[in-house]
Amino acid sequence: MFLLQRAELNRAQQMVGGASSSREDPGRSVLEGQLASVTARAEDTLAQLREREQELRTALAWTTTLEAEMAELRLRPEAAEVARWRQEAEEAARLRAEAGDLRTQLGEERNRGDMLRSEMRGLERALALVGRSRSATSRSGIPSGSAGHYLTGSSGRWRNEEEERRRRERAPEGARPGRE
Repeated sequence: MFLLQRAELNRAQQMVGGASSSREDPGRSVLEGQLASVTARAEDTLAQLREREQELRTALAWTTTLEAEMAELRLRPEAAEVARWRQEAEEAARLRAEAGDLRTQLGEERNRGDMLRSEMRGLERALALVGRSRSATSRSGIPSGSAGHYLTGSSGRWRNEEEERRRRERAPEGARPGRE
């Protein structure tokens, strides 16, 4: 539209420039009127174009702002998800460490249980020996107090012998002392 009015304005100016310069020429005043009218319309159109350009610039700025906000809103859930993943990874690492500690404790408890079972078997054997010894000491005439001391010492010796026997059982066949 603006280009059409600009072309019309140029044509009118050419006509005015090519017309005679006499004052009596009624066509000249008509042409000047047309020129003034076209110039006014062109200025109005130019003002409207400037207003429209400003509206478009404002709309573009608003669109750019909205696009930036939308991008940020899309990133927020991703950031929240990353934070959640980080927390889950930290929790998994903590649980792995805790599981390792529990495995260590379980191994220690098993060893302790094995030692207690071994000690319990030794005590059961010692009690059986005490029972047999008492009946033997009562027949032999040894006072029961000294037999108790003897048995207490012998149960310690028996425990040492039992541990030595277990060590031999665990050792490889060629490494056992006293065997060839």
